[in-house]
Amino acid sequence: MNGEPLLAVESLTVRFKTEEGVVQAVTDVSFDVFADEVLAIVGESGSGKSVTAMSILGLHGRSANISGSIRLDGRELLGLREREWREVRGRSIAMIFQDPMTSLNPVFTIGDQIVEAIRTHNGDVTKQHAWNRARELLDLVGVPEAGRRVRQYPHECSGGMRQRAMIAMAIANDPKLLIADEPTTALDVTIQAQVMEVLHDARRATGAAMLLITHDLGLVAGSADRVQVMYGGRMFERGSIDEIFYGSRNPYTIGLLQSIPRLDTRTEQRLEPIRGAPPSLLHPLPGCPFGPRCRYAIDRCLVEVPDLHEVGPNHLSRCHRAEEIDLFSTVEVT
Repeated sequence: MNGEPLLAVESLTVRFKTEEGVVQAVTDVSFDVFADEVLAIVGESGSGKSVTAMSILGLHGRSANISGSIRLDGRELLGLREREWREVRGRSIAMIFQDPMTSLNPVFTIGDQIVEAIRTHNGDVTKQHAWNRARELLDLVGVPEAGRRVRQYPHECSGGMRQRAMIAMAIANDPKLLIADEPTTALDVTIQAQVMEVLHDARRATGAAMLLITHDLGLVAGSADRVQVMYGGRMFERGSIDEIFYGSRNPYTIGLLQSIPRLDTRTEQRLEPIRGAPPSLLHPLPGCPFGPRCRYAIDRCLVEVPDLHEVGPNHLSRCHRAEEIDLFSTVEVT
């Protein structure tokens, strides 16, 4: 990618103190997001992808110990005071959460909440102008009868409508970066496609870059420019869509791809689930976090954590055997 990144995350490490010990949720994660780009972060539950997203917005409590660097347009975000964070959230960076029913306030109308988002960062905007803008935003994200919906409460709307309202709220102040954390998890397949189309329309309207957090590789295939795969709190692979889906050099990524149902196979073929369970972040084992589940593991994998290294131009993988074994996947996701 050319030019300076919009978002630069370097050596991000996040630990949580608990009664049972310290949870190493994210370890030494680095990545960039460039203007007008969609970077997808993919992984199983507990891989650290949502913790990473929350760290970018400073939403972790006092129990979190965060180190490294998070820069937006060259400005360091780690260490900001709460008053400074409030200027960043909603204006420069906006987040779309995975469950709008619990993210939206049930005692205020959809319009009230969008108006609040607008006026919080634009004190000179009148309430009437903000209400007009709220209707325009709902119309932009495809909400029918926006003039009526703006007066409704979250429980009066379907899941898809609530998610559209969340997107409208997120783009209300033309943020530079949108973080979409599992934005289609609670929706059926048809509504998922509609919401993703709305997200891309919203990006085109605002010019925002997007960090897409998801476990759904099928969703990523048609939505992202680059993909970052996380496992056990670490980055395991990063590359372009073609490199990840058709030229992966990491056993974990291939395991994810081989567990996806395919509609284009001519013969019956069983899915190949990844055996075992994700690693404990409270009591991590030595060696590669994926080693106990990996079909390619050797003795070295169980005692030494592999480095993240380049396996091709702008293609990174964390695997001792990335160059040694032919890991090219024949899985196609359409």
